[in-house]
Amino acid sequence: MEQRRNLTRTALALTAAIALAGAALAQDAPPAETRLDTAEIEPFLGEWVLEALTDRGSLNSLITFSDDDGKATADFYLARIADSIVTNISRTETGVLLKWNLEFGDQLVPVELELALEDDRMAGELRTAFFEAEIKGQTKEAAEAAGIVVERQELEDDDEPSSSRIEIAGQAVRLRFDRLPAPGPDYDRLEALADGAVLGPIYGKPFKFWTDADLAFEDAKIAAHNHGPTYPGVYSLWLKREADGWKLVFNHLADVWGTMHMAEHDAAETPLNFRTLDEAVEQTEGRLEVDGNGGTLTLRWGTMEWSAPFRVVE
Repeated sequence: MEQRRNLTRTALALTAAIALAGAALAQDAPPAETRLDTAEIEPFLGEWVLEALTDRGSLNSLITFSDDDGKATADFYLARIADSIVTNISRTETGVLLKWNLEFGDQLVPVELELALEDDRMAGELRTAFFEAEIKGQTKEAAEAAGIVVERQELEDDDEPSSSRIEIAGQAVRLRFDRLPAPGPDYDRLEALADGAVLGPIYGKPFKFWTDADLAFEDAKIAAHNHGPTYPGVYSLWLKREADGWKLVFNHLADVWGTMHMAEHDAAETPLNFRTLDEAVEQTEGRLEVDGNGGTLTLRWGTMEWSAPFRVVE
């Protein structure tokens, strides 16, 4: 069971990497389609486990090549996140090239996957606008014999992001967060975070924060409308280790994955109150609470709790 959970988180990370194409590529037209006869991809037919090799480790997914009324088709699967049918398959000098748009939230992200066979294994490259990874693959049977299991599962409620919302004098403040497990790989990285380092979760997005009002934290002034006069202020939130304590970093780039923290876009940072919980929480939690003309932002993860008071700037 633990192995299955770990493999699921690995596939989530591959989705994260593909999603780095971001909003700039949203709603692009589908790639011009090329359809091959099944006979042209016969050596690829069957189920394969793919491993994407990145500087942050290896990430697994599943691809199945099959026949669709004489035409080649492929099913690219990412555990509980995406199950994309790919029919735009063309031949290259060494193998095949797959092109499709991956649905990620309300975005369509163009993806290219180039694969070649080397004896009974695959090799190739995964490409989006802002991400490339070397690909290695083996048959599903060989992968399972090696203890690598990627199974198709339905999206579970626990995978849905959670949120908290308050109103202060009619102005909304909102928080959104992914439910990341503790223990888990990102929580382990959090516990080992070096002084001055910011945690960028590999298996989820950073906290996302909206405000209709200008807010004042201890050391941070957070403006509404930072992306335009008709939009609320919107930021990503990042946990930063600071000597014996913690800080909360506000970043102008709100719709990013945890691997995409760019310090040059930081808006401000503020100290966090910290305490150790007597009873650990199994997943990340976030809560906003009203307190007079302001409120408190509280984050929990495992045995850790961080909080920061704020007030509305008149």
